[in-house]
Amino acid sequence: MRLRPSASRPREYLAILAGALAAGACGALFDQVTATISPEYFLDGKGLAASSLPFRLAVAWTGLRGGLPLGALVTGVGLVRAARSDRFSWRAWLARIMAAVAAALALCPVVMAALDPFGVREASLGAWPRGAATRYLVCWGLHAGAYLGVLVGVFLDGRHAEACRPRSGPPAP
Repeated sequence: MRLRPSASRPREYLAILAGALAAGACGALFDQVTATISPEYFLDGKGLAASSLPFRLAVAWTGLRGGLPLGALVTGVGLVRAARSDRFSWRAWLARIMAAVAAALALCPVVMAALDPFGVREASLGAWPRGAATRYLVCWGLHAGAYLGVLVGVFLDGRHAEACRPRSGPPAP
């Protein structure tokens, strides 16, 4: 069986590119905020101390690269869902994902700072100023929350859509 290319395929590719770039821009801005919370997270945790770029530019570049695949994922899954359902709404789809992101952004930094699962406070004694380890953990939790929120939002919403989708087959009598 040979598939014919769709006339809308170039628009779909452009949509995925636009979604990736939009999320990349969000990632660059997000990293600017989190770099203010914990420069150590980027300098030591992400290895930007060795970067030849100015700190804020290196942070923005890191955030841009981190956001690109998330935007492509959200847009790509959204396009698949839109093709399968006449009732698909981009606004509702993105709102549900943003709700999952917001929940994860609220929860993950608290958990990371409270539990310190990797012993960051102990490992940083004498190397960082007081409080830097907690800010590092909060920043790490924010980043984990951003990724986790997007993935959970896409996965849970996609599962819900599959469960609600009418099954193909002969119509019921």
